[in-house]
Amino acid sequence: MSSPSRKQENTDDSAPIRAGALYVHVPFCPRKCFYCDFYSLSIDAPAAMAYVDAVLAELSADASVLARPLESVFVGGGTPTVLGAPLLGRLLSALRRYIGPDTEFTVEANPGTVNREIADILAHNGVNRVSLGVQSLQDDELALLGRSHKATDVAPAIQQLTQAGLANLGVDLIYGICGQSLDSWRETLRGALSLPIGHLSCYALSIEPGTPLERRIRAGELAEMDEGLQKDCYLAAIDAARGAGMEQYEISNFSRVGLQCRHNLTYWRNKPYLGVGPAAASFLAGVRRKNRPDLTAYMEAVAAGGPPPAPQEHLTGRGAMAEAIMLGLRLTEGIDRSVFKDTYGLDPLDAFPASLTRYADCGALQITPRNLRIDPHYFFVSNTILSDILSEA
Repeated sequence: MSSPSRKQENTDDSAPIRAGALYVHVPFCPRKCFYCDFYSLSIDAPAAMAYVDAVLAELSADASVLARPLESVFVGGGTPTVLGAPLLGRLLSALRRYIGPDTEFTVEANPGTVNREIADILAHNGVNRVSLGVQSLQDDELALLGRSHKATDVAPAIQQLTQAGLANLGVDLIYGICGQSLDSWRETLRGALSLPIGHLSCYALSIEPGTPLERRIRAGELAEMDEGLQKDCYLAAIDAARGAGMEQYEISNFSRVGLQCRHNLTYWRNKPYLGVGPAAASFLAGVRRKNRPDLTAYMEAVAAGGPPPAPQEHLTGRGAMAEAIMLGLRLTEGIDRSVFKDTYGLDPLDAFPASLTRYADCGALQITPRNLRIDPHYFFVSNTILSDILSEA
């Protein structure tokens, strides 16, 4: 059953709060990585053309909920650059009407899909930030993950982007790879931080059920990295980023001054955003919804003039407060207690006294009259802290 359109979700008579951020999900990849459980498909030219038609139609139907200009636009996936220059250019050109001189306009890219034509298309259409899915600079680790690029593809891709005038570049890395050593991880960090990048994301490998990697682990062919070594890798990333002049602003993210990912800050600060495309999520007027991860169903619904099928959840009361705390505590800045109270009518300590007091007493939470934040020494176990807060809700 299709859910109501975004226009119908703003039902009160006051001026609606418009989304300041737009996410576009491109569900195509050169091939599916062995660890990935995001919604993605092998690239197919006719399907890709029909997909772009559908995205532009969905975007047009929902344009009234978007601020003009937007704070940020993020085209992710999948691998947007696998669309090829002409089709990617058509998509990006349609998004230009929502951007202004200060909009952060990001496109994700696989290093192996970046060439001069792609770089020029990005720059020509106003993209000013590129996030590269590097993941590792060790070819054996890339092969184990099922990545379609080689370590030697990374530097040329960055050179093509910078020559096209794209100076704000970020790199995503993964630690916790089966068989990865602390030395190989440090080598990847050194290589990545020697590149002209302004942003670094370091995520622990997540073993997702049903993926080829999970099946190999379950069959005993591979072994997960133990938690102690994972922690060493995480701490090594913090040290390396700091040594390269980057500040940690979120549990897994680092940037040079002024180059934090503003789009992701929208999520962590729990602000409204619109997602278009199959599997894209939105948060509008207190409603969270996610388009069904089904390209055919998505295109059929949009072609029929209706909204794409998407389950939704209206967050209220303690559930809404718990989610705001869970997201905000990911940031090193933490949660502004006065803003939280103005929004929800309660100070966070009054909303969740048991879990917050317990973690404050053991030093895991830092509480000041203004802020509430996780002590950086406890970031590695933040999932436990955040889970306990959700449980109290």
